[in-house]
Amino acid sequence: MRTKPHTMGTLLATGMLMTTLLTGCDRPPPLTDPTPPVTTAAPTVAEPAPTATPTPPPAAVDEPDISAVQPPVEPAPPPTTRAEGPAVATMSTARAVSKLGVPVTLHYQFSGEVVNGQPVTLHLAAVPRVAGSNLALSIKHVAGLSTTESTLRAQKATATSTYRQQVTVTRQADGPQDLRVLVTMDLPEGSAFSYYSVPFGAAPAAQKQQSEKQQ
Repeated sequence: MRTKPHTMGTLLATGMLMTTLLTGCDRPPPLTDPTPPVTTAAPTVAEPAPTATPTPPPAAVDEPDISAVQPPVEPAPPPTTRAEGPAVATMSTARAVSKLGVPVTLHYQFSGEVVNGQPVTLHLAAVPRVAGSNLALSIKHVAGLSTTESTLRAQKATATSTYRQQVTVTRQADGPQDLRVLVTMDLPEGSAFSYYSVPFGAAPAAQKQQSEKQQ
């Protein structure tokens, strides 16, 4: 049997198509690189910080002269009382050793009974009878008696004003029977001084008044 020419051509074309299809199925797929491409970024250049402009110092202002506007303030006069203490009316009066001396009345009072070896506070109150200057009170140091270093000084002393002083006194068993207080003051005619005797055996004036009331 003789095949027709067009039939043979068709068969050949079909066979070649199938061969091409089979060959395409056996070919491996193309390889792909899983690593993504690295992109190099351009370096970032930091911008310079803005430079602060220095602030010029404030211009000096001429202050007014206060001394030319306000009058000078005079220092306050020294107080007439150096320390608080009992009322003068309740205190005892010290006896002046010399008749002629400083015109000052000295009052005293102990804070309690004077016991040997125990400190006690002595209140002193000087009342000038005339005006003067440089009024001073000091305790005479003797054996068997110790006192605190305290001296009353008043640059200006006014008549009938009270000038006070507190002293801690400790008397020993062999100490004196009284305490001597030196009072000095300058007067127009010259300096004057006197020693005053303060006995340790005298009871405080406050205790005396209380015992009198009880009687």
